[in-house]
Amino acid sequence: MQFIEIKTLVDITKPPVSRPNHGTVLEQNQYKNWVTLQQCIGLRSNIDYDSAPTVELLDIKSLGFGSKYKGTHRVWTFRFRPDRTQAYHDSQGNIIGLLLDDVNQVPIIENLSETINITKAVFDLESSRDCNTVIKAHA
Repeated sequence: MQFIEIKTLVDITKPPVSRPNHGTVLEQNQYKNWVTLQQCIGLRSNIDYDSAPTVELLDIKSLGFGSKYKGTHRVWTFRFRPDRTQAYHDSQGNIIGLLLDDVNQVPIIENLSETINITKAVFDLESSRDCNTVIKAHA
């Protein structure tokens, strides 16, 4: 695995603040979502990345999100490399299975700059209807 890519409809903007209670309320909450995601992916591995999450408006039809979401939305993309190739390997042979478990259903702060209405304020990786986050390994 060369890198792992997370695409999400949840605002994980890495704001210019470096501590809680600095910046605007929006920046503070974006910071909290960003740190939450970092902590989840860092549970089993140190990670390395070249840039903060990017955001762009995309037609999400073929990106793997839940059926509830259609059309063009803001999509945040974060790419990173774990320090060990087997860090997220589960007993069923999925090379990112443990990462999927670590991130799925973790609470987030909603209503930031997302273009979707989030039913349940979590990173949802499994629901066929409400999936708001997709994680893939790339060789």
